[in-house]
Amino acid sequence: MSEDVLYKSNRQKKIEERQALQLDALIAKRNKEAEDRWTAAQIQAAGFQSVLDYAVEQFNEHKEELEAEMVTKTEEMIEARQEEIKNYLLSEKDKYLESIGIQAD
Repeated sequence: MSEDVLYKSNRQKKIEERQALQLDALIAKRNKEAEDRWTAAQIQAAGFQSVLDYAVEQFNEHKEELEAEMVTKTEEMIEARQEEIKNYLLSEKDKYLESIGIQAD
């Protein structure tokens, strides 16, 4: 005898519909949580960038008062912080895309 069901009762149909709705709700919830995390990461990165921009502005205003070695080290630190912000955002974007089922390149 075959395992395939040729006829489903109304009760079975309702159970399957309810399970499909529950699955859709779980997927929507997971996607909402991923989107909220991605939004929070973007806001956090914007805050980091804002602080860095202010620091760079202050540095540029007083740059001529500093020794050449200090200017070089500070510029290296600025570049490093900029790279950290970029890497943070890329990492969070990859996590977001992965959690909603899109494979990042």
